[in-house]
Amino acid sequence: MQNLKRYMPSRLSIRLLLIVLVISTGITLVTSCILLYSDYKKDLEAINDHQTRIQNVDLKELTLDLWEFDWPKVELKLKGLLNYPEISYAYVVLNGGERVSEGNPKRNEFSEVKDYPLLYKQKELGTLFVQVDYNYVYERIKDKAFNILLIQFFNTFMVSILIMSLVHLMITRHLITLANYTRNLSFDSLDSEPFQLKRPHREDELSEVTTALNKMKSNLKMEFENRKQIEVELLSERSQLAALNKELENKVNERTAELQRSNNELSIALNNVNNMIEQLQNTQKELIVKEKMLATGGMVVGLAHELNTPLGVCKTSVSAVADFVTQIREDINNQRLTKDTLNTHLESIHSLATMSEDNIDRISAMINTFKELSVKEEVIESIAEVQLYECFMNINKWAGGNLRGGLTIHVECPTGFTIETFESSLHKVIQALVENAALHAFQQDEAGNIYLKARLSEKQSAIIITVSDDGIGIKHDEHARIFEPFYTTKRNQGGLGLGLNIVYNLVTQALSGSIRCIDSKYGGCCFEVTLPKALSESDIIAYRNSLNQPSETNDADMDMWP
Repeated sequence: MQNLKRYMPSRLSIRLLLIVLVISTGITLVTSCILLYSDYKKDLEAINDHQTRIQNVDLKELTLDLWEFDWPKVELKLKGLLNYPEISYAYVVLNGGERVSEGNPKRNEFSEVKDYPLLYKQKELGTLFVQVDYNYVYERIKDKAFNILLIQFFNTFMVSILIMSLVHLMITRHLITLANYTRNLSFDSLDSEPFQLKRPHREDELSEVTTALNKMKSNLKMEFENRKQIEVELLSERSQLAALNKELENKVNERTAELQRSNNELSIALNNVNNMIEQLQNTQKELIVKEKMLATGGMVVGLAHELNTPLGVCKTSVSAVADFVTQIREDINNQRLTKDTLNTHLESIHSLATMSEDNIDRISAMINTFKELSVKEEVIESIAEVQLYECFMNINKWAGGNLRGGLTIHVECPTGFTIETFESSLHKVIQALVENAALHAFQQDEAGNIYLKARLSEKQSAIIITVSDDGIGIKHDEHARIFEPFYTTKRNQGGLGLGLNIVYNLVTQALSGSIRCIDSKYGGCCFEVTLPKALSESDIIAYRNSLNQPSETNDADMDMWP
């Protein structure tokens, strides 16, 4: 049974047979179609050649025989036309009605009747009718196709059987032997003899598989022996490990006790740290209060300084006016007052009055500036969609008529760039920054450039507006103080130090943005204002609520100061 099974075709051989049959059949069909189509074209060309011969040769001879009334030759010619395999029936119809025919007419879908006029010296004697039957062409092609396919299939089948048998004898039966040997391989059979195939020794893929199988069996044997040795060592180590576990358990108990003591100590230390944190928080609160008091004190000192100077001038002027009036009265009483003396005293009094009025105006302007620190408007602003390019160009136009000459403003902003915010506050911020740059960045009558730019932030959620210059810049240690109230570097030149503080309040409160001072890439100073693309409803409500809250300083009292 085993010997019989060795010669039975395997599944691999059958699969190979089917593949060869399918591929060979496909190739046979393609080549057969090509050959049959070529024969079909040749048969059609032969039929066309026959029709051409009838027109050029047979028709002339038949016309001549009819002219001579040689009927035996006419019949002979018609019989000669029947020698063409495609012509099954031919007949001649004369003008007088006589008819001569040869052959048997056939009626099928593949037949066709062709007519040829019989002309002799431009005179029509009659008409030759020829029935062309294409059926014989198709029948011959069918027979030939059947014969070709039958022969090719038989050849292919026999070749496939031969290939299958050879593959089975040379490969698959040995693969089956290898599979059976591998399936029955176990640890008990590792000491057996090396596996050998029952075939002549050849250096090929099967011999490589056999060598690899024997190598695998040898490796398994070595691995099995190594594992046995390892198991013996593991048993020895387990006893040692049990002793070590016992010792480790004792050490763990000791360390646990130590950790418990350490935890108690840490708990005590943590309580101390919490107490220290509480003390530091209290100290921090005290420092914040002190810092606020210092800031308030600095603002009060600045306010007092700014108001004392013009008030001192006014007091001195009033005192001098009183002295002049007293002197005039004495001169009148002593009858020493002359016209020149009176004019001199009156001019002095007018000059002092003018000086007092200027300083009173200065105090009034200061108080109006102080009012702006609260960022409040008499009429609540409305939200508007601001075209930044148009806003920049309006400020450029304003600067041309209100700032000194020699300054050039450069605008860099995409057209159609919009922001939804309080338009008036935004205009005030940009105008104040441009005015601040014109006042502080350049020396008197010095030419300079101011750059207005707008761009989107990296996350596309905010708009960044920068006002830069190429002037003298601001020292780094002053960047953190320039937004404080009353801080100015030009106090002796009339500066109050409130402009940037008002800008800061407008940006952070009204516009819900942020502002910072950085170095300009043009060499001077750069103010970077970051604003949301559109104010949220909560920001608008919070700002309008702040406008309705009373300020710490009574506005009516401030109106009375001047």
